[in-house]
Amino acid sequence: MNWTIVGIGFALAVLMGAGLASLLVTVRPQWSVRRRVLSAASVLPAITAVATLLGILFISTGEHGQGKRMEDLAIAALATIGGGFTLMALVGGFIGAAVAGKGRAK
Repeated sequence: MNWTIVGIGFALAVLMGAGLASLLVTVRPQWSVRRRVLSAASVLPAITAVATLLGILFISTGEHGQGKRMEDLAIAALATIGGGFTLMALVGGFIGAAVAGKGRAK
């Protein structure tokens, strides 16, 4: 896998976390800073986890003409890559939301 994809994915997670945190300041001003950061940081990992689970479901339920061993390998690879990107999105979202929240706290 190309490392550029990982860098771009992390940068997008940071930007999405910062953007959602800024949006939540205007939409939900009564929420605490901690709640806004947690909400903003958890959106992209939730989307990534759902997409990973849907991919695993697609592989496990469909008949693709491959053997059981190849299907298990595809599920393991998708779970590993999807889990890694979910974790990366969570960390990037927290960084972006924290930086956006820190700039607004002044």
